[in-house]
Amino acid sequence: MRYTRPGSIQNAVREAYGAVGGLENASTDLGIGVSTLSYGTERSDHRPGGIGVNYLDGLGRIEPRAAVPIAQHFATLAGGVFQPVDLDGVTASDVYRIAKEFSDVLTKDAEAHSKSSIDPKGYTAKEAGEQLVELDELIAVAVSFRAALREKTEVAR
Repeated sequence: MRYTRPGSIQNAVREAYGAVGGLENASTDLGIGVSTLSYGTERSDHRPGGIGVNYLDGLGRIEPRAAVPIAQHFATLAGGVFQPVDLDGVTASDVYRIAKEFSDVLTKDAEAHSKSSIDPKGYTAKEAGEQLVELDELIAVAVSFRAALREKTEVAR
């Protein structure tokens, strides 16, 4: 498959194909030719708009993992983030997991602002990277907890 610039929609399309095992698998799943799908990773004046959102929607419905890079791409453009929800082992009483992850965030914050930090008034690049890991873990747990609670409200209807 051709090179794509990281952060571009063409790269997101390429990653969506990769989520289903590659261009050939995506082609088979969608029932269209490999060459047609290959156009999705190329910018062309003859075919403005690339592969088209309908094919990407179809691929995401066939294999939800293929929708993840597309969701991440557009969430980033919108100034947000996309967090997949993993409900394996999650229950509607898992608030302790949120507390644990929040505690990890507070610990990293305290370390970053301690006298032992190079920049106690802010975050060094290393500290910021470590804190992002902790925040991502907190967000994942919180979103999973929310989904478990939401599932309970849908069952109650």
